[in-house]
Amino acid sequence: MKIKLENDSYDTLLLPIEWRFSAALVGIVKYFDYLENKEGKVLYEKTRKGEDLQVYKDIGGYIEGIKYNQCDITEERYLLFCEDFFSDEFPHIHVKKMLGEQSYTEEQISSINKELKANDVMKKVFNDIKFDGTNEDVLLETIENNRFEIIRETYRYKTNLYRNFSNKKRLFTGSNPHCRLLGYYLDENRKSRSAAYQFDKDTFVAQDIIEFDFIPFAFTNTPISFFVNNNYSIDVLCKTNDEIKTVMEEKVVIRDNKIEYGKFKTRLMKGLISSNDFMDYDVEVIMKERGDDKCFESFYINHGNMKKLKKIYETYNVSFSYKYSYNYWLVVEEELVDCCIKGIYLDDLLERLLVISCDKEHANVFFVINSLININVDWKGVPKMNDVISRAQKTGYVVGQKIEKNKAKAYKNKLTNAIISHDYDRILEIMLQLSGYIGEEIKTIYDIIDNKDDYSDIAICFTNALVPYEKENNE
Repeated sequence: MKIKLENDSYDTLLLPIEWRFSAALVGIVKYFDYLENKEGKVLYEKTRKGEDLQVYKDIGGYIEGIKYNQCDITEERYLLFCEDFFSDEFPHIHVKKMLGEQSYTEEQISSINKELKANDVMKKVFNDIKFDGTNEDVLLETIENNRFEIIRETYRYKTNLYRNFSNKKRLFTGSNPHCRLLGYYLDENRKSRSAAYQFDKDTFVAQDIIEFDFIPFAFTNTPISFFVNNNYSIDVLCKTNDEIKTVMEEKVVIRDNKIEYGKFKTRLMKGLISSNDFMDYDVEVIMKERGDDKCFESFYINHGNMKKLKKIYETYNVSFSYKYSYNYWLVVEEELVDCCIKGIYLDDLLERLLVISCDKEHANVFFVINSLININVDWKGVPKMNDVISRAQKTGYVVGQKIEKNKAKAYKNKLTNAIISHDYDRILEIMLQLSGYIGEEIKTIYDIIDNKDDYSDIAICFTNALVPYEKENNE
């Protein structure tokens, strides 16, 4: 909420009553902190509880916000802040960093010329200019003369910067009839009636303020961007997102010649769990995938879910990734976090992993399935199920040792097909056949009959243990 103030040393108050205002507030605080370091003066202050402002009487209670003067938000300052905050994203900064050598190799000259044509605005500015190793002054002078245009157009059109969050035509405009953010913005001439109450466009209400241009600075600069609306206080809100930004923007790591893909929600949750600020209350998270057609999504992480995940990471190792195709991976940690956030059991994930284990015996997937079954049973809270699961695992292993390996694989495939088809009767039929084949009674059959509502975990645990894993060097 943005309020105009009267009879105060500042003329504007911004309150984080909704995620857009919270994210704008975080960005503005970073902006003013940058100006304080650069210009040596404080340009905002936080509100104080008990402060006599009419707005608190209107909204029925105190919410901490910031006060500032609207005139201190200028386009020139904003663009300089963009350049400083996203310095790695601007080609003219790369050029300036590469200049200053006494002599240049052909490779260095080529790299500089490549940056001069990095995007449309650079091509326009350096249309007839090419670096030859001797004309440094020409490049630096051209950059300085066109600095603000380069910053503005690069920031506006780059897909991971302003364009990822807002309508690129609305950068640093005043209040618009519709919110500038993607997913909130409407074509006023075509859609305002369909979005309004009873198709009366006069009933449509939208909020847009120039401060929404600061929202990109609050999100993580990752392929899936996150903002945590932890607006308990301004300090906690800023600290939370600074910590998440550090965790999320850690470079992709290559371990054992394999790239760790995805894991954005996993990183987010690990960042939340590692901070004491998050463990006493629920928190809203806003997520934005890159793309003009992608809208903002929100989900809530409650205190109980964070405690569950904290316990999991302290007890189990669930790190396993499987490549289905060139650009599609199953990342178990990411799926686990998603299920925990949404309050979904792990049955579907366990079935997919069981299919993978039939295709090839992975040591990791064998242990991960066992861990996920224990987690699933714990989440479901069925009395004495842990003992049943443990008995099923031991029985499956013993039965698998009594028959040749190819036969064990065949029975594992049959049981897996029945499990993923949710065919209860077929599971019992196959296990009875297996019992007849080994000439002994398989007591897990009785456990499945006695726990018909929760048979899946028992059947998966037994099936997973039938074929011993084979550890490979590339795992």
